[in-house]
Amino acid sequence: MPAGFQELSAGRGFVGRLETGSDLVAEIERFCLEHGVVAAQVTVIGALRRAAYAYYEQHDHRYLELSSDTHHEIVGFTGNVSLRDDKPFLHAHATFADAFGATVGGHLLRGCEVFAAEVMIRELSGVSLVRTFDEETGLALW
Repeated sequence: MPAGFQELSAGRGFVGRLETGSDLVAEIERFCLEHGVVAAQVTVIGALRRAAYAYYEQHDHRYLELSSDTHHEIVGFTGNVSLRDDKPFLHAHATFADAFGATVGGHLLRGCEVFAAEVMIRELSGVSLVRTFDEETGLALW
């Protein structure tokens, strides 16, 4: 196995729908905290009333925060849960499409207001995913 990799096992699985008007990121993190999920793979299908996302400026080591109040379909979502500051932390990237098919996306932030969201959380067992500061990138990485 290559250095830096861990073998994992599938743990519990959860599926559910988030309430209209809820915060997509906050609700997934809350659910994981309440159910003791500290490592997981997360997918979401649905639509947002408001999107909040960011682009990471690699040279400046800072996020450029963006948002859109246009209603969007979630056309791509990939994410994981790991520990950051001893709490479950959702790291997700998403792509959103408007009524004309134009897309925006990036690193998901709190402030994504759900219209409809079907969430799948697949817990990962046998691994330790803890985010710590990485000097080279300026990011909190495993």
